[in-house]
Amino acid sequence: MNDSIFSPNYTITARIEFTLEAIDRNRWLIDNLLLMPKHETWLHREVRVSRAAGTTRIEGAKLDEQAVAELTRQALPGAKNEDEQENINAFQAYEFIDFLSDQEDIPVDELVMRQLNRYFISTAPATLTPGAYRKGSNSVGDFQPPDQGDVPDLMRSFALWLKDEGDEPHPVIKAGLAHLHMVAIHPFWDGNGRTARGLETLLLQRSTFGFRKLLSLEATLLKIKDQYFSSLRQTLGTGFSAEYDATPWLEFSTTALKLCSDLLVEQTTDWHRMMQDARDRWEATGWPQRYVDAYALAVQSGRITRSDYVDITGVSVATASRDLAAMVDAGVLISAGKTRSRIYRPVNLDAMDSSDLPKEQLPLDLG
Repeated sequence: MNDSIFSPNYTITARIEFTLEAIDRNRWLIDNLLLMPKHETWLHREVRVSRAAGTTRIEGAKLDEQAVAELTRQALPGAKNEDEQENINAFQAYEFIDFLSDQEDIPVDELVMRQLNRYFISTAPATLTPGAYRKGSNSVGDFQPPDQGDVPDLMRSFALWLKDEGDEPHPVIKAGLAHLHMVAIHPFWDGNGRTARGLETLLLQRSTFGFRKLLSLEATLLKIKDQYFSSLRQTLGTGFSAEYDATPWLEFSTTALKLCSDLLVEQTTDWHRMMQDARDRWEATGWPQRYVDAYALAVQSGRITRSDYVDITGVSVATASRDLAAMVDAGVLISAGKTRSRIYRPVNLDAMDSSDLPKEQLPLDLG
């Protein structure tokens, strides 16, 4: 048995150091942002949707975040095609990742990596052996991964390195290296990219750089997909080598994480400011907190549905319909579509003044 530990080859360049400092500043801002627990909970669901849509679209799926959100809202989601099924699989994989992130007594080892792969391709044909190492060669474009016979030892060595809790490397660097090395070994027949991206997210969330589980690095990588693939090619070349230099990849991956965390800081800061503005503007109206919650979700997602309203407030369907109609009458939401498929979009509060909410349009029963 080979008990050697993976020893990555890389250099921390000035560019990487600068980027890590910026990521750390963003981490501090997110860690110290005041969010109500219930708001953070449903933000986590949105992030899982974003991650699922992002990671599957990188692999060629077509569903956007809105379609994936609709799919995962179903009590018993049923896929009509392969695209939908892959997104259901990915959403469930990120639920598993979020769960594991809080289970510090469970090491990130071979079993976890195999389980991640099993989640991502759980409905693939049995010939693709979800969660089991491949038994054959598996080329990826111009890149030739290691021989099947080397995979078990490489993965054992990789897992030993993952379990090492020493001070080095930096958590962001370790997560990025794990992403790259999973792609380099390509241990599974299918789902290696999705598993690698999920592994990086898991390692970040198990570290001090978890960003409260609000990062969707997968969505950022989708936006820069060409650079993402180019960086992998530049770093790994055309064939697996145990001595590959990970520096080019780390320059890319840290930059991608900075871009993602920059966007998160911007979005959450704006959202938090909007929440406070909504409370201040509507405090004198007697509107219940659930109206502010609904408006906040509509701003965050660009829309809200009746089922969304029921999910975040816990009220009945009838009360949800009445509340949303009242908010439309008051001019803070705009509705579109027929009853069952109706969506509600937010009106920009900056374009309104609190005096623009006519008292005669407020609902009589706010209980």
